[in-house]
Amino acid sequence: MSRRVIFFDIDGTLSTETDFTVPESTKKAIKLAQDNGHILMVNTGRTICIIEDVIKELGLDGYICGCGTNIYYHGKEIYHAKLPSELKKGIVNKAVDLDIDAVLEGPESIYFPETIKTKTVQEIKERYKDIKVNVPVYHKDDEPNFDKFTAWYTPEDDIEAFKDAFKNDLEYIQRAEDFIEVVPKACSKATGIQTFIDLIGASIDDCISIGDSTNDLPMLTYTKESVAMGNSNPVLFDYVTYITTDIEDDGIYNALKHFNVI
Repeated sequence: MSRRVIFFDIDGTLSTETDFTVPESTKKAIKLAQDNGHILMVNTGRTICIIEDVIKELGLDGYICGCGTNIYYHGKEIYHAKLPSELKKGIVNKAVDLDIDAVLEGPESIYFPETIKTKTVQEIKERYKDIKVNVPVYHKDDEPNFDKFTAWYTPEDDIEAFKDAFKNDLEYIQRAEDFIEVVPKACSKATGIQTFIDLIGASIDDCISIGDSTNDLPMLTYTKESVAMGNSNPVLFDYVTYITTDIEDDGIYNALKHFNVI
């Protein structure tokens, strides 16, 4: 059996979206795969500071975080794509000027606007506080330490003016009608995979990616084999090589079994 490198999304893939728990069958599958010598990595849009203990306790080999902006392997940071200082300051100032609820995501902290307009962003802040994430406020002309961000907006907000200001430097992922995820142009879950396998000397032919949402498409279409969870956004089903069962119906276990990883 050749050694596989397997990349997992978190929400809806490793942990349930309702109560953020990891099914016992998933834990069993991960241990069996590691015992068989495979490399298991989280590949997430989250930065490292908002990965919950329930995921860290799985003992995976590492994390590709922030849509490929940070890579950690065996407890060490091995890659970090940093935003230029002037770009970070420009993002902060434009978000403040246009009154956009931009949530700035860094490795140590998640930065929130001083005045939060949307209920969703307020709920996110409270959730992060509950899991002991540092959630400072940013102001105009600040330069927080962040690598990517998300933004929520209302129909009255001029989100197009915001996006147009940074169109040469940033990539916008439309996650919902009122919600975008924003990453540096050169970074994605796919570039994170390539950077990681280059660093460890692995081949893309040995990679499997597993996800459930549209922001997983860059990695699902990049690896030779790919898996959509049964509970996925159905858009994914045409882009993957295998559709497994729902997360709570042994989805990860069945996927790894299908590819003879366990």
